[in-house]
Amino acid sequence: RSSAASDVYKTQINNLNKFYYSGNERYHALRDIHLELPEKGFIFITGKSGSGKSTLLNVIGGIDSYDSGEFIIDGLNTKQFSRRDFNAYRNSYIGFIFQEFNVIKNLNLYENIALSLQLQNKSVKENHEFIMQTIQSVGLEGKEKRKMNQLSGGERQRVAIARAIVKNPHVIIGDEPTGNLDQKNRDIVMDILKETSKQKLVIVVTHDKTLADKYGDYEVTLKDGKIISKKEIHKVGDNYE
Repeated sequence: RSSAASDVYKTQINNLNKFYYSGNERYHALRDIHLELPEKGFIFITGKSGSGKSTLLNVIGGIDSYDSGEFIIDGLNTKQFSRRDFNAYRNSYIGFIFQEFNVIKNLNLYENIALSLQLQNKSVKENHEFIMQTIQSVGLEGKEKRKMNQLSGGERQRVAIARAIVKNPHVIIGDEPTGNLDQKNRDIVMDILKETSKQKLVIVVTHDKTLADKYGDYEVTLKDGKIISKKEIHKVGDNYE
C-alpha cells in the first residue's frame, strides 16, 4: 500500500477477534474483523441483535478490549497501549453519544456541555465562544440555563451530541443514538450528525437500515460477529476501499 493511501486510513482493524466467557462457555463475539476507517464521513454498522455491532463499536471506542488481531490508530498499534493510553484515547480522540443520553440531571444545558472540556482540563471561560457555537450548531441556543428535566428527549440527545462535538474529537460514535426518539427528533439528530461527518468520522450502530441508506456514506453489516458486507452508499471526498 502506498503511503498516500495509508494517510487516508487513520484507523485500521486487522483480523480482530473478541471472545466473551461465561462459566465454561466461550462466545466468539467478533470474528476476524478487517476494517479501514477514513478520516471523515458517516459509517453505519448494521445487523440483527446479537450480531456484534455494539461490541465492534465499543472496541473502536476503546471501551472494550480485544483478544487477538490488530487495532491501529494513527499508525499506533493499540496492543502496546496501557490503560492510561486508552483513557487518553477515549478522553480526547473519541466523542461518545449514548442512547440513554447520559446527561447530568442537576447541571443545566450549558454546564453539561462545558463538563466535556473540564474533563479534558480545558478552561471553560477561554472556550465560552466555542461552547456557544456548538450549542447553536445543535439548535439549542437560548436554552443554555435550562435543566435537563426542562428539555424534551430530542433536546437531551442534542445536548449529548454537543457534548461529544465540543471535545473536538477525531471520531464520534453512537450506539443507536436515535433509538429513544420519535421520527421528527430522529431526523433532527441525524441531520446534525450528517453535517458533523463532513469534518469528522461519525460511526453509528443501528438496526434501522433505512437510516443507513438515507444518511450513510458507508455501511458495514455484521452477522454472528463477522462482517458479511461493506458497501459504499454515497461518495464522500475520499475513496473507500
